[in-house]
Amino acid sequence: MIEWLEQIDQQIIVFINGLHSPFFDELMWYLSSKFLWFPFYIFLFVLVYIKFSLRSAILFTLIGFAAVGLADFLATFVFKEGIARYRPSHNLSIRHLLHFYEFKPGEYYQGGQYGFVSGHATNSFVIALMFIQRLRYSYKWITPLLLIWAILVCYSRMYLGVHYLSDIIGGAILGSLIAFIMYQLYNKVLRRFSTT
Repeated sequence: MIEWLEQIDQQIIVFINGLHSPFFDELMWYLSSKFLWFPFYIFLFVLVYIKFSLRSAILFTLIGFAAVGLADFLATFVFKEGIARYRPSHNLSIRHLLHFYEFKPGEYYQGGQYGFVSGHATNSFVIALMFIQRLRYSYKWITPLLLIWAILVCYSRMYLGVHYLSDIIGGAILGSLIAFIMYQLYNKVLRRFSTT
């Protein structure tokens, strides 16, 4: 059963990565960049500050940063290092079938050694679901926007050949759980502040 699932994972990554073209190589590289999205994150925080009280917005910011930090720590040091599953780009049985992004002449992006779970998937779903929970009633368009954004970031990781679909699904589940738990913490602390 596990071998069959691994074969499916490998077939999916080879197919998605095989759709490459110079245009999409550049697009997916930039979609995968964490620094590209900083203005987008600032925009989302501004929406929170506009819609809610200063105390509520500051608390959301602090817990939001804590959620991302926790997600990054768990994805990297607990799952990746603990499970030690090779990325497709480091799997000797399929890496020769994959196309990698050339970010410098003769240098190709292949990510770190281990890939389960995807840090990008974990972080993007933490961010998306934290903001969705806070803003969905104020801005109806925020839920589809953030879900599409998170899915695009995840897809870019498969397109670049550095994550299997199972890495993405595992990261999305982990990120969603963290976002749910941390948002409950946010509400609990906010209610306590409101009664003092």
